[in-house]
Amino acid sequence: MRMPVALDLVSGELTIPVAAVAALLRAVAASWTTGPCPTGRRAAAPFAGALVRVADQVDVECIAAAGRAAAQAAGPTG
Repeated sequence: MRMPVALDLVSGELTIPVAAVAALLRAVAASWTTGPCPTGRRAAAPFAGALVRVADQVDVECIAAAGRAAAQAAGPTG
């Protein structure tokens, strides 16, 4: 999986698109439950489920933030 990153030349910070982070979390979770896992798939399943829930929460938070940003950009209504 290729991870898109951007370097802020002013602050020196690396940024990663949230969609890429959520996809990475889901890919790791899938690999733990479908591929070879040192602890075994059965032991990894709860952790994989937790990663998927974190990815889902990331998606929800981003959708909410986008909605707030759009409402703010639209300005007051009335």
